[in-house]
Amino acid sequence: MATTISFPTAVIDPDSTNAHNCFADDGVNTLALPQIGNDITWSTFTGLSIPAGATIDGIEIICEATSNSYNQSPDFAVYNGAWSSFQNCVDHWENKSWATKDPGWGANNDLWGLTWTPTSAANIAIKVDLSVMTSGRIMYMDFLQVRVTYTPGIISNGKITLSSGLIQLTSGKISL
Repeated sequence: MATTISFPTAVIDPDSTNAHNCFADDGVNTLALPQIGNDITWSTFTGLSIPAGATIDGIEIICEATSNSYNQSPDFAVYNGAWSSFQNCVDHWENKSWATKDPGWGANNDLWGLTWTPTSAANIAIKVDLSVMTSGRIMYMDFLQVRVTYTPGIISNGKITLSSGLIQLTSGKISL
């Protein structure tokens, strides 16, 4: 299996909490992400590189964050043209200090109940729901990433064997 990982480059943040600060592992943190209110959605993970013909094996969300909440974490959902159900973090914050959750949500074999293609995985979006945390709890985040695990199609003796999917030629030509 192979992996590709990327930071988002776009965010829909209705509460203006500086969620764009999650675009890099740079120590510049978000303001307190709101516990209750509109969900925050990150998208445009331009660094994802998934070859045509690959089979998507799993989706993982990684973040560095802290919270004033002991033994709790927010829920995340992923989007491939439809939203998955929300998932809770595999490992909650235990000491209210900065921690990187890798993976925090999902796994290298977790498809989140969705069907993925290389294109839909490369165009993933991620949404956070903080309302599941106890009243008055807040979260700060330094970075957010998505990691896609996939099995590439196999090329042998000049033949391509696909594990699933199809070949899509966007430019150029195929010579036999």
